[in-house]
Amino acid sequence: MSVNAWRRVALLAWNDVRLTSKDRSSLVWMLAMPVAMMWFFGTVFAGGSGGPPRISLTVDDRDGGWLARAFVDELRGEQVNLAEVGSGDDVPRLRTLVVPEGFTENVLAGTPRTLRLELDPEADRQFDMGAVVHVRRAQLRVLGRLLEMKLDPDFVAADAASSERYRALAAAAPPVSLAVSTAGAGQGVPSGFGQSVPGILTMIVLMMTLIYGGVFLIIEKQQGMLRRQLSLPVTRGQVVAGKLLGRLLIAGLQIVLLLAVARFVFGLSLGSSPAGLALLTASYALAVACASIFLGAVFSTTEQASTVGWIASLVMAGLGGCWWPSEVMPEWLQTAAHAFPTAWAMDGFHALISFGRGVEAVALPSLALLAFAALFGVLGTRFLRIG
Repeated sequence: MSVNAWRRVALLAWNDVRLTSKDRSSLVWMLAMPVAMMWFFGTVFAGGSGGPPRISLTVDDRDGGWLARAFVDELRGEQVNLAEVGSGDDVPRLRTLVVPEGFTENVLAGTPRTLRLELDPEADRQFDMGAVVHVRRAQLRVLGRLLEMKLDPDFVAADAASSERYRALAAAAPPVSLAVSTAGAGQGVPSGFGQSVPGILTMIVLMMTLIYGGVFLIIEKQQGMLRRQLSLPVTRGQVVAGKLLGRLLIAGLQIVLLLAVARFVFGLSLGSSPAGLALLTASYALAVACASIFLGAVFSTTEQASTVGWIASLVMAGLGGCWWPSEVMPEWLQTAAHAFPTAWAMDGFHALISFGRGVEAVALPSLALLAFAALFGVLGTRFLRIG
């Protein structure tokens, strides 16, 4: 097309963007509601960034000696939310580990001391067992370093240099390390914001684009606006292209804003492949934009378009893994769900966000989404009656 033709297409697209932005309720449905849903489901179902849940453990250090402090440091780690009594914060007491007075002096002298782990009866038993294992591992590390120190003939328990010697041993690389890798193609199940953000984004972008795009197109058909546009120096193809570009711009803007909220408000990592994320989101936006043109072309009333758009979005969201990880569904249903664009979009989002893969992981999902875009685009153009 010529420059003038592209300019006319852009003006038609901007008109659709303007009409959508004038609808105040669209801001609630397209931005406020999905953000609230992302936060709610991301917080309820494991929260955080989709990683493994952490054990809450509170330490009441009644000794304060250097060995007690070293033991508390051993308890810190990625698996534990550690709090200390007396830190000034509002400390939870689901699990409280009490380090008794005289701990440092007695242990260095070889006199046994007992650590007490107090458990809230309302706390999760699995996390309680995890806390016990975590404390046992810290005990073994401390005892192992003390044993190594005592093998030194110059070791003196009361010597001030003992704490420095212990810190040096703690900072040293372990003589034996364990390498853990995934066997075969196994991978974790997305949870928290790692599931809620792509799931709600995929569902709401589809729903709002279908409903608003289809309804506005039908209104323009009913009111003769499409016919009047053809009286201008534009072709039928330019009118269709303008409508498609308008829905594409709105869907793309919605995706960008929701991903920005996920990254900067919820702290969700969007993966290490900006190119992969751009390819996937652009392909999905194009697919849903073409689907909205098809919806507006085949139905004659706004009630039909809004009802079908709403129901179709919910069905595709549920089967496509937007409401829950697709791994919980039977294998045959996981395969059948790829008859919908939502399943391909969720495959791509999880590959990037939850599993840290690169652009190669979204090549197939993006290609499938472009195929959906081509199918809906051809059918929408074929059935659209302008004049």
